[in-house]
Amino acid sequence: MSGDETARKACRSLVNLAAFLPQSRANGPGRRAVVWVQGCPRSCPDCFNQEMIEFADRQIIAVDQLACRILSLQGIEGVTFSGGEPFNQAVALATLAELLVAEGLNIVTFTGYRYEELKQDGSVDVNRLLAATDLLVAGPYEKEHAGQQYLLASTNQELVFLTDRLRAHPDIINKTGHTREFVIDTGGNIVITGIA
Repeated sequence: MSGDETARKACRSLVNLAAFLPQSRANGPGRRAVVWVQGCPRSCPDCFNQEMIEFADRQIIAVDQLACRILSLQGIEGVTFSGGEPFNQAVALATLAELLVAEGLNIVTFTGYRYEELKQDGSVDVNRLLAATDLLVAGPYEKEHAGQQYLLASTNQELVFLTDRLRAHPDIINKTGHTREFVIDTGGNIVITGIA
């Protein structure tokens, strides 16, 4: 897709944003922004983000505005999409990811779908989001298979490197176990994030 075409889509596309964190080290390799989307059809038992399952309007934001917010951040090397279910907003997130990748950021996408399910989907926008994603964290959370591998909450999940951009990242190579962050936002709320 050309740059002009991506820019036109960014003006028309909307993200139903559940939460946004401008900097994190617990949601992927390096320092990154995190975009959580609202709505997920999977309803995995013991989901970490129960409040993000419902398909309800939260913060509706244009892709171009969200891209500007992210690109104005200093010192991040990438963006993580989580939720909710990012592939239920594949149109908007694919457009956002294409804009961010063009500016040199890497993309990590968490999904409750297995990689094989996404490949079989065949929709243009699912394929666009996959094409713009460097690292896919794929598979539903299964409490009975809880694990300790970096970024994976349960052993049935998998890290799928869709490009080589993050394969040799020091956090991928050197980290084991899970990381949690405690952040106090501007409203004084404590936000706990990362893999439980």
